[in-house]
Amino acid sequence: MRPKMYLLPTVFLLSLLTSCKNSDESSTGGDKAIAIQPVDSSTVCISGQEAGPYQRFYRPQQGFVGDPMPYYNASDKKFYLFYLYENANRHPIYSTLTSDFGTFEGYTEILSSGDVGSQDEWIGTGSFIKKGSLYYCFYTGHNSIFNPAEKVMLATSTDLMNWTKQPAMALQAAAGYDRNNFRDPHVYWDESKNAYVMLVTTRKDGKGVLARYQSTDLSNWSEIEPLVATIGTVEKYGIETDAELLECPDLFKMGNRWYLTFSRINRDEHRKTFYRIADAPDGPWKICRDAEGHHETFDGLYLYAGKTASDGTVRYLSGWCSTGQTVNNNNELPWAGNLISHQLVQGATGRLYSKIPEALNSKFNQEVPFKKLKNVGVVSESDKTYRLTAQSDGRSYAQFNRNTSSVKMTMTIDASQSSQFGFSFGACDDPNEVYSIAFDLTSSNRWSLPALFMNKEARNGGTGKTELNFTPLTVPTNRIFNVKIIIEKSVCVVYVNDHVAFTNRIYKMDQNPWTIYVDQGSITVNGLKVEKAS
Repeated sequence: MRPKMYLLPTVFLLSLLTSCKNSDESSTGGDKAIAIQPVDSSTVCISGQEAGPYQRFYRPQQGFVGDPMPYYNASDKKFYLFYLYENANRHPIYSTLTSDFGTFEGYTEILSSGDVGSQDEWIGTGSFIKKGSLYYCFYTGHNSIFNPAEKVMLATSTDLMNWTKQPAMALQAAAGYDRNNFRDPHVYWDESKNAYVMLVTTRKDGKGVLARYQSTDLSNWSEIEPLVATIGTVEKYGIETDAELLECPDLFKMGNRWYLTFSRINRDEHRKTFYRIADAPDGPWKICRDAEGHHETFDGLYLYAGKTASDGTVRYLSGWCSTGQTVNNNNELPWAGNLISHQLVQGATGRLYSKIPEALNSKFNQEVPFKKLKNVGVVSESDKTYRLTAQSDGRSYAQFNRNTSSVKMTMTIDASQSSQFGFSFGACDDPNEVYSIAFDLTSSNRWSLPALFMNKEARNGGTGKTELNFTPLTVPTNRIFNVKIIIEKSVCVVYVNDHVAFTNRIYKMDQNPWTIYVDQGSITVNGLKVEKAS
């Protein structure tokens, strides 16, 4: 991705500081030992600036994660999560390590940005690969005062932590390519060519392409035919792809299929990480299609610049969740934020599914008490089972107490009698503003397909709702949804049936009450459990 030469705004969300009377309180959750623990039953809104480190959705204490470049090192069996460090510092590359994506360690600069006036005064995204005993980091050198503004550059290391820049390697765009947009090199070994291949994000003849070069020694590169941007038109989304840059590409084999991932920065609702599928690394690349339709994304708008790494058994996708909750004046979400990683699972048709990493899931194993604070509409409860039926004039919901630490909420929702339901966060006081995670099982929304939405809702006489995020939703035949929601500070990731991941930034969510709601028909919620990490 092109380095962003601006400071991230500090994000604040002020909430009303009034209170309301609790009603219809009932103690819920767990055995007697859990039930006697104190639960905060207040509903006054809490608002404040985020403080302290993130444990599950990694972020450096004094800055932010931009464009992850994950690499698995077989020598120590750890994933090195290299990333562009955003802290008004021209994006040096830093790293943190993990063995399982449940815990992260380290905070280390491994490649500094260049001197003022140098080609790599700003550093852009790249990739890591090993040949023999030497590690190679191919990265973007960016300086907007130069023509070309961007070149592919190289640093090498013997231990992944101490790197030496190799200034003799400075690959610039060949004739016909966009000289000032030539970035995000991704290098992989191609057995069919018996050579290394490099993908580079650029344009040719006004169209977004991935330029390709090949080498046998990682030093001398020759140009080969590019991959074009129009690798499958996105019919339902209606996106014009020709001029778009395919940022942060990745190419890998999983099973007997090849996958190409890339992110599109085209400044509208489709700013996501996409994938295409092929039977060979040269393509042809197609959108994955099966009986349920076409599938091409891993998450919503809040996971960007996703790239992958595998230990040979499990593959993970890592991207970043913006610090922003809404778009800025450029119609973009602010650049950089928290590290978000999903485990990728391959289906029988080749389709890729996003699920919670097993280690992250198992970290949350200490049950905490919860309490239903209030009912609105038709809500019944029996032994951790909740039945909610929409009112004739609108929503029914059950309000639950605030969570004061990072938690995982788990439940099963039977929606065989409903098509519209979900969760709302920031449901404090008499909520005139909440943020909802909405399950829409219909095809009557503006995307004409079942989807998860994140909406800002103005209630109690407000002006309706504003869509902030969406991702397609796979609806099982029985319409039963197994849901896991991981919450840490203002980051909320929803996992559904081990098939769908939905990342969101919700500042009002942190330490405020929440609800389960239904807007149409009836739902039954079973096995509601709230757990924190031990």
